[in-house]
Amino acid sequence: MNQSNQDNAKGWQTQVEGGILYQGDISIHNYPTQQFHSSPPNNIPYRGVANFVGRDEKLVELDKKLLQNDNAAILAVAGMGGIGKTELATQYAQRYKVNYPGGLCWLDARKPDLAAEIVQFAQFYMKLEVPKTLLTSQEQAKWCWHNWQPQTGLVLVVLDNVDDVTNWENSRQVLPTDNRFRILMTTRLRNLGSTVQQITLDELSPNDALNLLTALLGENDRRVQREPQTAANLCKWLGYLPLGLQLVGAYLAEDPNLSLTEILQRLPAQQQSQLEAVFELSWQQLDYMTQCVGELLSLFAPDIIPCQLVESASQQLNWAKADIDEARKQLYKRHLIQSVAERESCYKIHPLIREFLQGKLVGLNTADDLKQAFAAALVEITQKIPQSLTLEDIKSVQLAIPHLAEVAQNLIDAVQDENLFWVFNGLGKFYEGQGLYTLAAPWYKQGLSTVQTHLGDAHPDVATSLNNLAYLYYSQGRYDQAEPLFLQALELFKRLLGEAHPLVAISLNNLALLYNSQGRNDQAEPLFLQALELRKRLLGDAHPSVATGLNNLAYLYYSQRRYDQAEPLFVQALELSKRLLGEAHPHVAASLNNLASIYKSQGRYDQAEPLYLQALELSKRLLGEAHPSVAASLNNLAGLYNSQGRYDQAEPLLLQALKICQQVFGVNHPNTVTVRQNLENLQA
Repeated sequence: MNQSNQDNAKGWQTQVEGGILYQGDISIHNYPTQQFHSSPPNNIPYRGVANFVGRDEKLVELDKKLLQNDNAAILAVAGMGGIGKTELATQYAQRYKVNYPGGLCWLDARKPDLAAEIVQFAQFYMKLEVPKTLLTSQEQAKWCWHNWQPQTGLVLVVLDNVDDVTNWENSRQVLPTDNRFRILMTTRLRNLGSTVQQITLDELSPNDALNLLTALLGENDRRVQREPQTAANLCKWLGYLPLGLQLVGAYLAEDPNLSLTEILQRLPAQQQSQLEAVFELSWQQLDYMTQCVGELLSLFAPDIIPCQLVESASQQLNWAKADIDEARKQLYKRHLIQSVAERESCYKIHPLIREFLQGKLVGLNTADDLKQAFAAALVEITQKIPQSLTLEDIKSVQLAIPHLAEVAQNLIDAVQDENLFWVFNGLGKFYEGQGLYTLAAPWYKQGLSTVQTHLGDAHPDVATSLNNLAYLYYSQGRYDQAEPLFLQALELFKRLLGEAHPLVAISLNNLALLYNSQGRNDQAEPLFLQALELRKRLLGDAHPSVATGLNNLAYLYYSQRRYDQAEPLFVQALELSKRLLGEAHPHVAASLNNLASIYKSQGRYDQAEPLYLQALELSKRLLGEAHPSVAASLNNLAGLYNSQGRYDQAEPLLLQALKICQQVFGVNHPNTVTVRQNLENLQA
């Protein structure tokens, strides 16, 4: 029995992926997972201050209230800004984590999409692939709570900075309800409802405030002992607020000869805004360059700030790296920035200090320069995001994403017109590359609207934005919505750039992919041929885009059983990808898989098996164990074993592939249906 007849008898279906992103000419579309840690997931961002006094009883009270409930407990630590709510939550999470073997999850309620934060946590810390069939980010967040790993033990969820009613209402929609989760909130609000227990965090007692000030100055400093009444008056002036005490303590530590009487005299008599006065005192102590760096830092989102990103922005301003490093040291020394646990060279800014620093930008002559430099540094990152995202790619860019979103939402006027597209393309590609389509779509839509508003309807960036949104719909199987956008993009590219342009080739190729997926091969083939010919003419024969064109045309022939035409194209695509991209690249894995499928279909099993094995190993290494491309390789290798009658080897591979597809795509996605049918046919 020849190979094709045997495959038909078994009803085997091959799953091979193909696709293109923007200018990406990618023969495999990626949805990376993140690295899984064997210990319980934990993303507590702060180390906690070394001098933590006066709150031990509150820690005990927190633990008692959180653990005593049988139902999901929501406990709010309420108090004014600067009182130490976040620090209390940090200390509790660090000291009592043994009570939460299921893990600790720290969320920031100020994020524009809290559901996205939950999904990213699940992917990075628990290796979960969220089903792409879930249409809303809220559904995806709820799925993450339901599938939390490990499956046993309580989980602590810290929801920081719930500071307005709207913020709270939005957060409630995505919080877990299962009784294994304990939710600890920090908020400036009171009376959040009957379902929320509340602990009010007041200022420190006068004695605890004195103890904190003493500890901050160090055991060898005797100023508090020499001026006990002045020290008490200073603590009172500061309202016994931990943040104010930390800043004044840092100020005093800077000058051991400065008396407490002198610093109290430097503070204004009016006390309506103690913290702002203390911020100003620290601000005046900074040199000009350090003040400039502080103003720059205020532009960042209220999230982890990588030093490398600060340096990139400072390069736009021609600031010397040595000056930036010294400024960061001075800001950290004075408690104006905080270090981040388990992340070297990263900082955060207290929300109140960020607000103070942003106030310094108002009316500043150089404010626009700072904003433009900040935006330019983020744009530069987006332009370096590769077309085919791997695990390492996601890891390398993820800390920049909140700050890129800050540019998109609040600083878009600081972005040059030619870079507007890149802001939204970077955000969309980051989420789309992980299969988070519901999070990618708003950025692509906003990007399309923004470039249309700023550049008009007849601009290449509008065409590219149409193409990106269309490709997102294509990836979701929403072909009816994708086709008109692909056609608009193609028409616009041709009109603006002429018939002979690389972007026209990409647009032709993407439309052909859509038609191929719909079985409209008579329409797909001439478009693939046009795209390939155009790429060769414009880019030369040795270009990654040509390799993609060869692969996609070959796959069309393969699907039509035109093996003699498909094989040499697959061979060329593989050789070209290896030469241009290196042996370890997702395109190479895809080409290995495709060529192996040709050999299998021709009954050349000895040639097919090693290629399938190479493709599987490479996909796992680059993209993670639970990636759709891994499922495809497992399915195809199982098909080879099925064709050889090696059913005991085929079945476990199909079970693995089915598990991945169900988790990633859902039970009714075409890929899932294909694998399930293959398994049923094998078991029949």
